[in-house]
Amino acid sequence: MLSLDLIARLVVAVALLWAGSSKLVSRDPSLLGAYGIPARLRAAALAALTGAELAIGVLLLAGVPGAAIAATALGVLFVAALAGARARGLERIRCGCFGSKERSTDFLLARAILFTAVAAFGAFASVDAGAPSRTALVVAALAVLAVAVLALAALVLALYRQVGVLTMRLGPGVALELEEEGPSVGEVAPELGGLDRVGEELVAFFSPDCRLCRAIAPGVRAFEREGMPVRTVYEHEEAEAFERWRVPGTPFLVYVVDGFVAAKGTVNSLEQLDGLVALGGARMEHAPA
Repeated sequence: MLSLDLIARLVVAVALLWAGSSKLVSRDPSLLGAYGIPARLRAAALAALTGAELAIGVLLLAGVPGAAIAATALGVLFVAALAGARARGLERIRCGCFGSKERSTDFLLARAILFTAVAAFGAFASVDAGAPSRTALVVAALAVLAVAVLALAALVLALYRQVGVLTMRLGPGVALELEEEGPSVGEVAPELGGLDRVGEELVAFFSPDCRLCRAIAPGVRAFEREGMPVRTVYEHEEAEAFERWRVPGTPFLVYVVDGFVAAKGTVNSLEQLDGLVALGGARMEHAPA
């Protein structure tokens, strides 16, 4: 006989498999920066989290005893991490569970609490639902159709976002580079933890409530996926780094090669970001040995 706790476990399993698959596809360790995890540990932490979500989801589908308790514990971890981010003043973050879109921290916290409650119900409750009536089947069908409509809406929004990205690329292609702003070009980059000072590196200075920062972030992550180390500095977390690097405002990008500043500037579009890196590369290529 069908039981409500079994339905809850199936819902939790689908949610975990979806969330784990999204993280597996994106492979973006910067997602964990909002939770205070050091940059050097983010890749390992993301791999562990992705593995835990996928493993628990599979165990729930297999009906393994204790899997629902593990899902509940994972939900408690989600709630604690999001509550900590909210306490630090982050109003919007990317959790990476169901896509890379940035969402309200309050919404994500409420969603995590709901997930934990459903997981706990599946772990500790035992309620028979009985055979579904014709009305229940109709309601279920309508619910499936509603989910399909929401999925289509999400696809439309994703398409709208891509159009916005293309629009941004039509802006001016040169970043605003002023001598009095940021570290001097050609000089040794100021002190900054996590900067290897070997090869190409990109340092991105962002603010949590900066609309342009959120628009530039996908381009920065694209460089990281292509193999360029990226050090993201948030103003509310490392204000002293903003002072050392003389950052005038956000978003501000600095392209570093072998520890030297190759290019810098206030970036307002993805085209400007590409131009800044290209300019720095050209400078280093023609620099005297």
